[in-house]
Amino acid sequence: MTSVTTTTNITIGGHITGKFLSMTVNIDDIISCLVAGAILLTLGFWMRVKVTSGVPGRLQMFFEAIVGWLQGQVKQSIGDKGKAVVPLVVTIFFYILFANSLEMLPTGHNPQYLPAPTGDINFPFAMAIFVILLVHTTYIRKQGIKAYLGHYFKPYPVLFPINLVEEITKPITLTLRLFGNIFAGSVLLLLIAYLIPAKIIVGIPIFDVGWKLFDGLFVGPIQALIFSLLTIMYFETAITGSEH
Repeated sequence: MTSVTTTTNITIGGHITGKFLSMTVNIDDIISCLVAGAILLTLGFWMRVKVTSGVPGRLQMFFEAIVGWLQGQVKQSIGDKGKAVVPLVVTIFFYILFANSLEMLPTGHNPQYLPAPTGDINFPFAMAIFVILLVHTTYIRKQGIKAYLGHYFKPYPVLFPINLVEEITKPITLTLRLFGNIFAGSVLLLLIAYLIPAKIIVGIPIFDVGWKLFDGLFVGPIQALIFSLLTIMYFETAITGSEH
């Protein structure tokens, strides 16, 4: 009797790494973050140069549509007091959108040269911490330290532990919503590439291409939108107070 064992080695979450101050650094994620930032700044400055009060171009129409919709969400949730939050929310949306879309680029390397940095938990966690710290700072500036500390004991003092746990878990849940969906997309991409060998062109799996397009054009924008809407929701209490 002959025993035949077939093993397929699928590496999940692999990165191009380097060393910095004795720490392991994901170089590919850092490059992806810089590229996403460069795309955002380039398009922003380009649109600023081309902006017109007459017939708008495609880029201006796209930008105005997104900004107008997010402004509407802020006004609906916070009111006119939330105008200062709009630039932050718009920046977060576009930055995550471009970061999520980078994995669509076919670099032909495993791991990817330009992965979606949101698929690495460090990036969404850093963004979540940044947003939540701004929320707490805004709460203290707008409502005062007394109101800020007091909201942990509302509506009843006995609920203080629950309110405290809720505040602690906010950056965690904000992180996992973004990370989980993008990372799951990367895992499915690998599984499809290994398990479904059908080709559309030599060396390019058809299902791999299809999932990349679906992940980049549908899942990526949805996750950028969810992160932005949650940011608005968290700022609502900070600006209007816990009574709102």
